[in-house]
Amino acid sequence: MKDEIKRSIDHMLETSPIRRTFWHQDEKVEGLRYGIQQGDDGAVVGDLVYNMEGPYPLKTGRKTGLLHSITDIIGMGARPLYAFNAMQVDSIKEAVEVSEDLKKQANGIGVPIIGGNTQMENDLKPCISFVVVGKLIREPLADCGCRIGDKIVMVGHVMDGTLGERVYRAKVKYKTMLELYDEAVDIHAVKDASRGGWFGNLAEMLVKSKRGFKITAVPYASPTRYMGTYMISVPKKEVDKVVSVAARNKCPCVEVGQVMKGLYIKLGDEMLVTEARMKKLIRGMPYRKPKK
Repeated sequence: MKDEIKRSIDHMLETSPIRRTFWHQDEKVEGLRYGIQQGDDGAVVGDLVYNMEGPYPLKTGRKTGLLHSITDIIGMGARPLYAFNAMQVDSIKEAVEVSEDLKKQANGIGVPIIGGNTQMENDLKPCISFVVVGKLIREPLADCGCRIGDKIVMVGHVMDGTLGERVYRAKVKYKTMLELYDEAVDIHAVKDASRGGWFGNLAEMLVKSKRGFKITAVPYASPTRYMGTYMISVPKKEVDKVVSVAARNKCPCVEVGQVMKGLYIKLGDEMLVTEARMKKLIRGMPYRKPKK
C-alpha cells in the first residue's frame, strides 16, 4: 500500500510546472474567481463554471468521459448546462458509433452536447476530450476548505460497469449532491475522487487546506484506483444529514475519517504521511486560495 500512496502523492504534484507556467494568466480575466492558481475541479468566471477533461482513450471516453466532466461541475456547486467534445478517430463510421454512445451519456444525464470537433489525422491515436459549462446554484465549493474537526464523507458509487450502469450511478450521485445543496447542508470542501485515486485526492484537499487527517475507514482497497465518487468535508453535526440524503437516494456513503490540526495523515495508528512530508508538499504545491 505504501508504494501506491507514494504514486498518489507524486501524481498530485506532477502538473505543478504547468500551473506555474500559466500562473499569471488568471490576472488577465475579468470576473475570474477560480483559475490556474486554484487548480480546482473547475474554473469559475462570474456565475459560470467550466471544466475540461481528456484526452481519454476513445474506448474510455465514449463510456464515461462526459460523466466525469459533469461530476466536476456539480462538485464545484453548479448545475451543468451543456457540453462540447473533440475526438480523433480513424473513420467517420467510428465517429458516428462514438457519437451514439456520447448521446446516451448526454440524454441519460440531461446535459446536451451542442458542439465540438472531429478529425481523422492518420498519425494520431484515437482519443476524445470534453468541455462542460455549468451555472452556480450556491457559492463555489473549493477543495481547500477542510476545517479541524470536519468529517470527510465519500458519496457515490464507484464508476464502473456498462455505459448504462455508469449513467445510472452518475445520476444517483448527482441527484444526491444537488439535494445536499438544496437542503443547505454546511459543506466546507468537495473533491472528485478521480485520477490519483481516493488517497491522492484526499491528500490534495489536506495540502491545500493545510490540515492533517486520521483515516478511520478504507473506502476502497486500492488507494490509487479511479472511483468517480465525491469526497465532502462537513462539520460532524452535518454527517447525519448527508447520510439521510444519501440513503433516500440509495447512494453509497462512507465516513472516511476526521480532519486534524496536526500536519500528518494516519491510517488508524499507522503514520502514512509525516509532518515533515506534509510541510514539503505544502511548499511544493503552487496554490492560492480563491477570492471570496
